[in-house]
Amino acid sequence: MINSPFFSIITVSFNSESTIENTLKSLLSQTFTDFEYILIDGNSKDGTLNIIKEYEEKFKMKDISFKWISEKDYGIYDAMNKGIKMSSGEIIGIINSDDYYENNALDIISRSVIEYPGNNVYHGLLKYYDSGELISIKGDSSNILYKNMIQHPSTFVSRMSYIKFGLFDTKYKYVADYEFLLRLKFEKASFIFVPEILANFFDGGAGDNVKSVIESLKLKKEKKIISKKVYFFKVIKEYVHRKFIRRSLRF
Repeated sequence: MINSPFFSIITVSFNSESTIENTLKSLLSQTFTDFEYILIDGNSKDGTLNIIKEYEEKFKMKDISFKWISEKDYGIYDAMNKGIKMSSGEIIGIINSDDYYENNALDIISRSVIEYPGNNVYHGLLKYYDSGELISIKGDSSNILYKNMIQHPSTFVSRMSYIKFGLFDTKYKYVADYEFLLRLKFEKASFIFVPEILANFFDGGAGDNVKSVIESLKLKKEKKIISKKVYFFKVIKEYVHRKFIRRSLRF
C-alpha cells in the first residue's frame, strides 16, 4: 500500500489584498491537510502583508506549516522558482493569489497519486470566471500541449520532475509554465488526467494580453511546433484582430 504523498503548495502574490484571502481560506479548508504552504510575496505595498500575517496564526492553529517571504523578485516565475526551492513536498501545486482550490482538491490528487504512483504530472478540471461569473469548466488532455496550455492552477507536479527537468525558464515573462510542461511532454514525461474539479481561475491576469499570445507563438516556433512562416502569419493576424476589436468597441 502506497502512503499518501506530502504536498507543497505555493502561492505567489503582489498587491493582492482584494483576492488573496480566498486563496488562503481554500488552503485552510482542505479536507486533506498533509501539506506545507509556501507564500512568496513580491514586496507588496498594499494590505497584502497584513492579511498574510493574520492567516499565519490560523495555519499554525491547524498545525499546517506556513512559510512566507516578501521581497523584490524578477517576475512571477522567479517567485515560483523561489517557492519550489523552499519546498519539501513530494507533490507540488502552484495556485496564484487571485485563484483558489476546491476544498477537496488535495484529497483528490492524493488518491490519484496512490492509485497511479510514480507519474510526473497530475492535472484536472478548472472553473473559469469572468467578472465574477462562472463561464466554463474545462480540463484538457496533455496532448493539447502541442497547441495550447493545459489548466495550470489545477496541475500538480512531482518534486522529482523539477529535479530532473529543471525549473521555470525566467526568460519567458508570460508562458514559462507552458514552456515547462511542453519540456516535460517532449521528454515523454507521464501525465495523469483527473476528471474532477480542482481549482477556480479568475480571468484578467498577466497571461490575458497580446504579449502573452505573441510569446506563446514564439515558444512554439522555438520548439518547432510551428514554422517561421506560420509564426509571422499568426503574429500579424493577432495584431490585426486586436486592432479590429478595439476599433469596434469605440462604436
